[in-house]
Amino acid sequence: MYRILLPVDSDKERAKRQINTVQSLPRGHDVEVILLHVHEPIDSPGDEAGGSVIDEINQSLAEIQGTPASVEEAYESLTEAGFSTRVGTATGEPVDCILEVAADEDVDMIVIAGRERSPVGKALFGSVTQGVILRSDLPVTVAK
Repeated sequence: MYRILLPVDSDKERAKRQINTVQSLPRGHDVEVILLHVHEPIDSPGDEAGGSVIDEINQSLAEIQGTPASVEEAYESLTEAGFSTRVGTATGEPVDCILEVAADEDVDMIVIAGRERSPVGKALFGSVTQGVILRSDLPVTVAK
């Protein structure tokens, strides 16, 4: 089985671009799509503040926030198109979580959508897409 990791944030338009990209890929064999939504953590003021308490707060926050509509719509679209699809969530720094899930799930490729940013914006703030491209050993397709 060929596995594709689809990291999806709350932006429905980016999710649609990712779905279209996955649907346009050749399908010579079974394909499983793993949708991943990453909840960004609350930063701890320091180890002395009690890391386990912050971890519990982050877990509770992820449960309260739930899965955004973009992930639910992506799941429905891909399932209707005949893809084996499942949803996962993680809490942490997005690039780290995406790469960790990719390794844990033994995926074959990552399909990610980037945000439109100016060159200055990219230099100042970085980008999840850029981080995944630079740090991944897997093929990464950027949905435009």
